[in-house]
Amino acid sequence: MNQAAELRERIQHEVLLMDGAMGTYYSRLHPEMGEAEYANEEHPEWITEIHKQYLQAGAQILRTNTFAVNHMLFEKEQIPVVLSGAVECARSAVEQYRKEEDTDRPIWIAASIGPIRYSDEQEERDVMQEYRMIGECLLGLGIRIFVLETFDDWKMAKRISEMLREWAEVQGEDIYILAQFSVNRGGYTKAGYSMQRLVSQLEQLKSLDGFGFNCGIGAAHMNQLLSKIHFQKECTLSVLPNAGYDHMLRGRQVYVDHPDYYSAMMRQILQNGANIVGGCCGTTPEYIRMLAGVLQEHERPQNKQIQAVRKEITDDTERNPFIEKLEQGRRVYVVEIDSPFNGKAEKFLEAGYRLKENDVDLVTISDSPMARPRAEAFEMGVYLASKTGVRVMPHVSCRDRNVIALRSSILGGHINGIRDMLIITGDPVARDDRGTISAVFDFNSIKLMEYVSNMNEEVFTGEPFYYGGALNYAGVNMEAIAGRMRKKMEAGCQYFLTQPVYSEEDISRVRELKKMTGAKIILGIMPLVSYKNALFMKNEMPGIQVPEKILSRYDPDMSRLDAEAVAEKVSVEIGKKAMDFADGFYLMTPFNRVHLVNRIIDRLRALDKK
Repeated sequence: MNQAAELRERIQHEVLLMDGAMGTYYSRLHPEMGEAEYANEEHPEWITEIHKQYLQAGAQILRTNTFAVNHMLFEKEQIPVVLSGAVECARSAVEQYRKEEDTDRPIWIAASIGPIRYSDEQEERDVMQEYRMIGECLLGLGIRIFVLETFDDWKMAKRISEMLREWAEVQGEDIYILAQFSVNRGGYTKAGYSMQRLVSQLEQLKSLDGFGFNCGIGAAHMNQLLSKIHFQKECTLSVLPNAGYDHMLRGRQVYVDHPDYYSAMMRQILQNGANIVGGCCGTTPEYIRMLAGVLQEHERPQNKQIQAVRKEITDDTERNPFIEKLEQGRRVYVVEIDSPFNGKAEKFLEAGYRLKENDVDLVTISDSPMARPRAEAFEMGVYLASKTGVRVMPHVSCRDRNVIALRSSILGGHINGIRDMLIITGDPVARDDRGTISAVFDFNSIKLMEYVSNMNEEVFTGEPFYYGGALNYAGVNMEAIAGRMRKKMEAGCQYFLTQPVYSEEDISRVRELKKMTGAKIILGIMPLVSYKNALFMKNEMPGIQVPEKILSRYDPDMSRLDAEAVAEKVSVEIGKKAMDFADGFYLMTPFNRVHLVNRIIDRLRALDKK
């Protein structure tokens, strides 16, 4: 019987003990040496010794020191070497332990694979290639048990596990895959999944042999959360909490050391049906030793709480007039206004009143476009809606806020009645500012859409956010653009606002993208209010084509009124050419000229009636 089959069989009848933390324990022993993964090459004897201490404490499953062996710590060509060194450290520890203790008790070596962060679609493809390389390398080293640790998104774990299993099947090998997820004290991952929702999804995955939870929280909170979880069937569950919560002491990350308390909490966790237990950050061999003592009293796994998780179907979901209008095939009108860049909001407020009077469907508020700071979009949306009664759609950019700040803004906006938003990745920070201004990008737009979709299910039940995405129609590969649109639609995106369109070629491109995807598309129109404005858009805005025949309609010496008349006529002509496919029009207000935007809307509506 091979390693995977042996482990699979043993777990059916016995609770197995995994080891404890590597990284934090290594830092405790060698505080000046940096990340533990470097020691696979630099000091393999240290890693072997830690593995051996966990075996001496009673661990049955040993995880390789490979959690962070990826491009975030190592060059690509180093990774196979470091992986090989880590596997050798684990095998040496097992060999030394068996020789010293004169034992042949079953011990399984599992490869630890941690999450690799990425921010955009290209990086995601690169990351999947890296996971493939890591997995194939470990399989080539004879590893047949894999632990995906500290993940926050079950979809990524699914992709990795399916990839590993497919490769193993081609080689005729049987492998065992366990996926573990990290949640906060509220029971949510960083991707916004609740523990219950994760369990419900993971139970269905055929590519996994088991799943569980590690890191993030201590044993007490883990026990509280697990006690509320319902399973739809018996499954293999692993539970590896932290020793507690870390704090900084003299510049070092430390944990309160209470292995007796930890083991008492783990005794309760075993009652919730855990099949594999062990420790994560802050735990040491002493924790595992005491946990081994607990398992002598609880050798067999307990039954889990089996109960079908029913999703209540209700018809009282909050109505959204904008979405209803789109779904009914009625053309919508969205107007963007910039929030103030100083402490004065009079013009901003006046614009809101005038757009409300013209019955625009949504007023959308940009989120510091071009990475230049303006008043926060959600807060200004709340302000404008409360003052004027107009329906607002703040832009939400991934550039400036981490996951905590994004969630806080979304929660605050929802409490204040906001139900619409445009989710964008965000313009990059200007090159000259990169030394002093940090871009965050915990998410890209697709990931944030998935996060909000999770919040709609978990937090905003019956009162969901409805969100759209930006459509950059420029680019050589139309299929790639359409593919990204489809991904956004799968993540809950219900419509797209395009960049400004001026040329017939670009109108045709947007029309074709609608045919390719079936998406609701709201065509972007930005009136060009002067020769200088048109010249700037033509020459300095990437991805925007202003045809020469439009530029030639402006004169450097024409009056403001004459230039506005041209802007109005050009904008209406663009709209007329897109009437056959555009689900609406997205007017970007130039230089606070709301009167011009309202005139254009009136003329487009008149065309609609014809």
